[in-house]
Amino acid sequence: MEDKNKDKIKIIGKNGQKIEISKAEQERRAKIKKVNDEFKVANAEKSRIINEKEIWKYFFEKPKKNYNKYMYEMLEFPRHLMYNNESVDEYCGKWNKFFKNKNEIYLEIGCGSGNFTVQNAQKFKDRNYIALELRFKRLVLGAKKSKKRNLDNILFVRKRAETVLDFLGKDEITGVYINFPDPWEGEEKKRVISKSLFSKLDIILKTNGKLFFKTDHDQYYEDVLELVNELDNYEIIYHTNDLHNSEKASENIKTEFEQMFLSKHNMNIKYIEIEKIK
Repeated sequence: MEDKNKDKIKIIGKNGQKIEISKAEQERRAKIKKVNDEFKVANAEKSRIINEKEIWKYFFEKPKKNYNKYMYEMLEFPRHLMYNNESVDEYCGKWNKFFKNKNEIYLEIGCGSGNFTVQNAQKFKDRNYIALELRFKRLVLGAKKSKKRNLDNILFVRKRAETVLDFLGKDEITGVYINFPDPWEGEEKKRVISKSLFSKLDIILKTNGKLFFKTDHDQYYEDVLELVNELDNYEIIYHTNDLHNSEKASENIKTEFEQMFLSKHNMNIKYIEIEKIK
């Protein structure tokens, strides 16, 4: 009769208990340990480099032992990504100097990993794009796409929407895109599209400039329509509660969220175009 225990190996478990495992399981654990050890070494090296460059000071009050690896990768895209508030704010009112042309500038608030803005920048080479995002990974992914496609008319910036007056000057923006923002159900005061946003657009958005808004949320759509009707400086020039079955469908550029949402849910995408009239 075959001895089932002949290939077993005795080891000490994490809690100090003696356990038996097979040689195959031992090899599997060894491979996992090797990968983890290599990751720790690589992460430690990246943390060291980040500390040497003091990039951490732009995001934290004091240095840490380990950092998000994408913090380090942000350093690889100086032409397509800016994270330093001082450097960004220095271009307030002077973004045409950064882009080295006098083309119109469009802003995207909450760009995700950049698919929407990258496709816009490819389609409209005579426009410049500034895309706001907070997450390191998304910023890096967007910058990688821009660099790969040699797009010099797009810049990813780590900034919050409420700080736009810090880095955008009077009448500097021609259009603003806000795609699928958090509806903040039950906490609607936190929504990005608000009277506070329009008071900022009063300054940075040119007359006849436009705000483009997409959402999958019915109430957010209705609330924005109602909000704009209360404003003197803005008017709704187009809206639909079914974008993909409208006359705008052929020119619509899908975001990552939009593509994912459409593949999983049978729900209409709502869309509004708002023009600043004075």
